[in-house]
Amino acid sequence: MPDPINGTALQDTLDPAIANDWFAIGAGHEAIASGPALRRRLLEREVELRRDASGTLSARIPGAAGAPCVARDHCGCIFVCLGDAPKPLFALEEFDAPGRRFVYMGAVGVHTGGLRVVENFLDMAHFPFVHAHILGTEEATEVRAYEVELDARGELWARGCKFVQPMASAASEGPADVDYVYRVVNPFSPLLYKAPAGHPGEADIIFLFVQPTQEDACTVHFAISLLDATHSAGEITAFQQTILGQDKPILENHVYKRLPLDARIEVPSRADAGSSAYRRWLRNIGLRWGVEPTAASAPPRLVVEVADKRTVAEGVASFTLRSPAGGPLPPMTPGAHLDVHLPGGLIRQYSLCNGPGDDGGYTIAVKREEASRGGSAAMHDRVEPGDLLHVGLPKNNFALDSTAGHTLLIAGGIGITPLLAMARHLAARGEDFHLHHFCRSAAHAAFGAELEREFANRWTLHAALPPEATREAIERVLGAHDADTHAYTCGPLPLMQLVASVGAALGWLPGRMHFEYFKAAGPVATGGTPFELTLARSGRTVQVPAERSIVEVLRSIDVAIETNCEQGVCGTCLCTVIDGVPEHRDQYLSAAEKEGNMQMLPCVSRARSATLVLDL
Repeated sequence: MPDPINGTALQDTLDPAIANDWFAIGAGHEAIASGPALRRRLLEREVELRRDASGTLSARIPGAAGAPCVARDHCGCIFVCLGDAPKPLFALEEFDAPGRRFVYMGAVGVHTGGLRVVENFLDMAHFPFVHAHILGTEEATEVRAYEVELDARGELWARGCKFVQPMASAASEGPADVDYVYRVVNPFSPLLYKAPAGHPGEADIIFLFVQPTQEDACTVHFAISLLDATHSAGEITAFQQTILGQDKPILENHVYKRLPLDARIEVPSRADAGSSAYRRWLRNIGLRWGVEPTAASAPPRLVVEVADKRTVAEGVASFTLRSPAGGPLPPMTPGAHLDVHLPGGLIRQYSLCNGPGDDGGYTIAVKREEASRGGSAAMHDRVEPGDLLHVGLPKNNFALDSTAGHTLLIAGGIGITPLLAMARHLAARGEDFHLHHFCRSAAHAAFGAELEREFANRWTLHAALPPEATREAIERVLGAHDADTHAYTCGPLPLMQLVASVGAALGWLPGRMHFEYFKAAGPVATGGTPFELTLARSGRTVQVPAERSIVEVLRSIDVAIETNCEQGVCGTCLCTVIDGVPEHRDQYLSAAEKEGNMQMLPCVSRARSATLVLDL
């Protein structure tokens, strides 16, 4: 549908969250005094720019008389605002400082939403994989903690970002530990301050200004204000265009071209502090243009076919799940699990056992529980090869720490499943590890043949040990390693508690001990300070009293919310936080996810703030 020709009506179609923001649409030198008009597309509108003989810019929207449209020169670029009350342009005093030069490196069309491009710019975790041997290295993949804040001007900052880079810029002479500061002056305009060699206390400033043409397409303007007086503009441009060229195909192949703000669609990882804050900021300002609509329910599940079912120990069956259409399934990382939707509406979480490169299917193992509530019995008795199942995407709250010098894997019974995946990945990378498997007997040791074949002297079976012998074995295992060792434990609660208590007694730091729980580690307290809860989709507001959980209150007013364990372990009731600060009491979200406050489990968690708004 063409834009309306009435300027007021056209103005009404702008998203108010960005209506008065400024957008770069070209380099300053592109508009020549007394030259022909420049035509650009911005927010689904055609914009015409001219520069008069005095150098002054003017802008209009052809065919839309009276529609606001102003243009300004700023930091080497042309900025346009389509609102009737333009905000001040961002300040950048360094731009005109002596010894600096400005290089406009061109404009590139990208077939994805502009918010996607900005979020990718903020993401350091992809450096070792997408920009290997340039901005990152596979030997240093860990994203170190950094600070994110929204300042009084409404600008988003990420400070203290440090990363090992083999070739940080065109002027680099070798690997360096690089300091980054990110600054996002409006949702489509990020800057990066990057400390260059030989200029202490100063920074090159990279501009990635996004010109959103449509909700799912944009033009990216790449420029830099730098202190490098040696390399030519062509060399600098070639280096930066290499980086953008590596990012472009990934950006254009996202499932969602518009940026999802719903954490149920795309779950941020612990390295995503900047991305989480960026998405939360967009939610808080109410941005809708370029944003993936919030799902009314959880995102579509994967449909998988049971390709194989076999017994791998007494009472334990393994299942191989593949795509019915063939081809790979979404990737997993060691420690990840699947939500498996079973007949009768049951949802159960099962850890993946896959090794690296095994993307042709998912492998899970299920122990038949004597006191089954239906899940393990359904898998053993009702699920057969050829059946179709619905599963969620792999989720990982039990990820390996890539900085570990040595890794201990301690499994109890069926807790071997995530640790088997970890062992396979560690072995493939040639890393130092040892796997200890505690179980009732050798007959109960799931995947025993595979463990013996794949790991030889790197795994130990501890079968049929009495409690005191188990404690002594754990003391030997934990007592024989140094401060570079990380320990991962999964199994029955008594084993987990034993490992935790022995580790504490031996001086293990909490950050080096990692646990995956089958159920809550202790009684779950759901009471606390009363607060007001608003359901964003209906606007309905209710009071959550001190003695009741959010889920209980919602049930009392006939608001349906899917639950399973109601102990904060399974993640079935996961929902998105729109406003307010949750008080996290679950064992499902990672520490970084809890810190990001983008999602919560209402079965056990409450609010620290007086009010809480959930996407329900």
